[in-house]
Amino acid sequence: MRRVHLAFIILLAGSAPAWACEAKAHLKYNAPVELEGTLKSGQGQHEAQGAFTYSYLELDEPVCVDGADEFNETTQNPVARIQIAGEEASKDLPFGKRVTVAGTLFAAHTMWHAEDVLIDASEVRQR
Repeated sequence: MRRVHLAFIILLAGSAPAWACEAKAHLKYNAPVELEGTLKSGQGQHEAQGAFTYSYLELDEPVCVDGADEFNETTQNPVARIQIAGEEASKDLPFGKRVTVAGTLFAAHTMWHAEDVLIDASEVRQR
């Protein structure tokens, strides 16, 4: 019985990577990053406040974001869109243009967060 139980645990441990997010690039929450892509706008829906417009970075290739703590869980699937947050989000941004965004990633946690991953942007530079 003990051998069967141990074999089952080994089998489960060996299959864990199949559940992991798979992308060429893995980023981390709460760590400085610089990302490149195309700046776009989208429409979100807040249950109490209604429709709103938000900005996001469309990445050239999707990425996985690894959790840093209980507030920022690892993404289950690669993400291709990262919502712009912070003071940079309220500036006049070059939509439709290629940009580099510097900042820190965090996971969505309010109704204003339309994408699963956001960046607290410290800088948005047109390329």
